[in-house]
Amino acid sequence: MEVLVAQPCGFCYGVKRAVALAEKAAADQVQGGTYGPLIHNPQFIEALTQKGIPCKDSLEAFRPGETVIIRSHGVGPEVYAKARSLQLNILDATCPNVRLAQQKAHQAALDGFLPIIIGEKNHPEVKSILEWAGKTGIVVEYNKDISMIPTTGRYAVIIQTTFELARFEELLALIKQTHPGEYRVERTICLATSQRQEAAVELAKLVDAFVVIGGRNSANTRHLFQLVSEHCSKCYQVETANELNPTVFQGCKKIGITAGASTPDRLIKEAVSVMEEIKEKSEFEKMLDASMEDVNVFPGKLVKGKVIMKDKDGAYVNFGYMREGMINWRDWTASEDTDATAASVNIGDEVEAVVVPGTAKEEFVRLSKIRAEKEAAWKFVQPLAEGEKRPCTVKVLRVIKSRGKDREAPKRVVGLGVAVEGVEGFMPASHVELRHIEDFTPYVGQELQAEIIEVDVEKKRIVVSRRDLLKAEKENKHQEWLANRESRIAAAKEARAAREEAAYASVAEGQVYEGKVVKVADFGLFVEIGDGLVGLVHNSELSYDRSKKAADVAKEGDTVKVFVKKIDQENHRVSLSIKATQEDPWVAAAAGFEEGQLVEGTVDRFLPFGALVKLNDTVEGMIHVSEISEERVEKPEDVLKTGQVVKVKIIKVDRSHRKIGLSITKAKEDAAQAEYNSYISEEKPALSNNNMKEQLEELKKN
Repeated sequence: MEVLVAQPCGFCYGVKRAVALAEKAAADQVQGGTYGPLIHNPQFIEALTQKGIPCKDSLEAFRPGETVIIRSHGVGPEVYAKARSLQLNILDATCPNVRLAQQKAHQAALDGFLPIIIGEKNHPEVKSILEWAGKTGIVVEYNKDISMIPTTGRYAVIIQTTFELARFEELLALIKQTHPGEYRVERTICLATSQRQEAAVELAKLVDAFVVIGGRNSANTRHLFQLVSEHCSKCYQVETANELNPTVFQGCKKIGITAGASTPDRLIKEAVSVMEEIKEKSEFEKMLDASMEDVNVFPGKLVKGKVIMKDKDGAYVNFGYMREGMINWRDWTASEDTDATAASVNIGDEVEAVVVPGTAKEEFVRLSKIRAEKEAAWKFVQPLAEGEKRPCTVKVLRVIKSRGKDREAPKRVVGLGVAVEGVEGFMPASHVELRHIEDFTPYVGQELQAEIIEVDVEKKRIVVSRRDLLKAEKENKHQEWLANRESRIAAAKEARAAREEAAYASVAEGQVYEGKVVKVADFGLFVEIGDGLVGLVHNSELSYDRSKKAADVAKEGDTVKVFVKKIDQENHRVSLSIKATQEDPWVAAAAGFEEGQLVEGTVDRFLPFGALVKLNDTVEGMIHVSEISEERVEKPEDVLKTGQVVKVKIIKVDRSHRKIGLSITKAKEDAAQAEYNSYISEEKPALSNNNMKEQLEELKKN
């Protein structure tokens, strides 16, 4: 048997770059981790975690100052923005080819083209490209998706870097056929991907069996497997060398090996090493088969017989050949209670079993009842169509653990062995729950609802998953919560409206109420005066002292008296006043001022049309320019000065608007008239002739 490795295979440049960045971060003891799996290889992710660079599912799992390593598949622009807002350091390991695809999609959207990404909808790379494309972008994976493309006339088509080129060209032709217009085609497929695909296909034509190594969640690995399967009937996909089954390669002269772009070289070397061991074993197996041909017995043959004897090791069966067969109790049933198994078996019982390899030198032929039952059960397992899933009920049999390259390290749980459709299937650990599980032991013995997502009858492999069911259940619960939320909101609104209606009915305009301050704002106070009825006391209605602000008058929780100025129920507005509940200090200060009164005041400040004069600490009046002088005055400051004491006459008192009109000219007129009246009313002595003579003499002297 010859083992041939396709060239090239394994890590591509983008993956090598991402791995190098992450391993350097580990060596430098950088605090943080990767945002999602760095590459699609669980073994490498586990090894990276052991080095201190764990995989984290959300940015919230990082602490400020830590480093987030962007996965090779890339992320959308929102992730970068959020990482910066959380004060995280960014180490971008995005594959350069993926980055180019992101840029192409983004620029296409800016240029007015509809970005169409051809690739797998659920692949993280495709999701990141779509996010860079903006809200208009659309993903096409199958022919049916083409009908969802809107008609715009301008289209930009971008390919997932790991997508099959031939399939891309097929989908592109169909899109152009159904959506004529201007096209910008970006063939952003990774060169390394196409080279690996071509090399694998050429090798598949030359070998009897083919092994594809890579993570089952790796898109390029799946595409490699699909391409190789078209040219080689015996094709197997494995994640590690531990999954290789020597029996499937019997009779093969040439075996080909390739690996996905996310597969480390170590895993490829381990697989080659195992295949070399199988090669060495094959010679022994040939000898074994030859020795058994003499009695027409060969490994894998199904035989029927009767139990003729049993001991502590197992049951001995006569199946009509030269030697008896022996079924170890552990090959009789999966139960670990061998004593109970032995007790349930009786001499003369008929049994079907399969011949087990490696018995040529023993006195009996080793048989397995379990394998026979499994083989029989597999006849009734129906294959799955592409993209199909089948609902099922599984019973958890055991927890499956795997040991890594470091034999000293504890085994890690890789999944659950489950009974499904009469055979044992496998449920990966990541498909058991949506959350991380520390201990899988409680699941043993449970019956779970799941879906069959992979069936390989030839390899006797069946994979089940609960993820989509759990996601659907979670979504249903969320939708139910949303529906209930809407009803709760509607009920709350209705109750609030009823309370508001009652509150409006309990208050009236022009009345004074006690209320509670619920909020202090820059522009006023919000006061609750009824059950849920809140009104606004604007700054202008806080106090007669205009310098006071809301924070000066009250704080949240204080009780205040308010006057209801206006109720606008239609617009849900209530205008309140605290000032209206208080005595106006101006009224008391202005009580002694009446029209016609002559008073003194001090010029305080000027207006374009007059001067304001303070009559006391609280009251001021205004002298219009026409009342300053009998002569025409252009500006009051031309005649008066601030601080000047002036005599004025009160010519008008408007207490409702708190205004007093003053006049200097009328004050002067009144003063002159008073002087004249005083002179007129003064008593003067009568003049005699002598007095008149004396006065005349006095005048002459002067």
